[in-house]
Amino acid sequence: MKAWKARTVAIAAVAALGLLVPSLSRANVKIGLDEVTLGGAKYTHDNGTKYSSAKDLVGTQLALEYLPTEFFGIEVDYGLTPLSRTYQLGPAGTVSNNVTESAAFALYGVNLYFGRDDRRGFHPELGVATGSATVSQKFEGGTLGTKSTNNTVNLNVLKAGLDWMTSYAGVRLQYQLWTGEKSNSTLITGVRQTVSYTGSAVAIGVFANF
Repeated sequence: MKAWKARTVAIAAVAALGLLVPSLSRANVKIGLDEVTLGGAKYTHDNGTKYSSAKDLVGTQLALEYLPTEFFGIEVDYGLTPLSRTYQLGPAGTVSNNVTESAAFALYGVNLYFGRDDRRGFHPELGVATGSATVSQKFEGGTLGTKSTNNTVNLNVLKAGLDWMTSYAGVRLQYQLWTGEKSNSTLITGVRQTVSYTGSAVAIGVFANF
């Protein structure tokens, strides 16, 4: 009985896949996974004396795109793993011995593709996106002690990149310019925090194009 059920499930799965793939092909959907490294984003901690860190933030994004034509796409990027970094504040971590920062983000935008008369090969692209990041910091040790803060930073992103693809899969490399900043003086008494996500990012990953 168990073997019969297993074969039934397998047959149903194959049948569903057979129905799904042509539908996706007609829909022209692109699904990708990218590693994103954002450099230049700065956290500034001002308690009368300013301390800051601009270590790289690294995370993974899931990219979903619908292409009404071969030359235009509508894309949603979701932080599958948040952009994250750890650092110290103050000389030798005197203010905070360890800061763990993470940013869950979502972006919505459009892309223009060039040279896609033939799907296969190299295709330059330009894009714009907007969205937000929910930035959290956890402070441990030092004179600050154990504290946590959260900020929401609105983002705008310009993208320039290159796809290389076969008929249904490929890799892409993007250079991105991010802008977005939030200042808040109330989360920690006596401290003005500035979270700036203005910087340049590199996204590299793989995708499937149905």
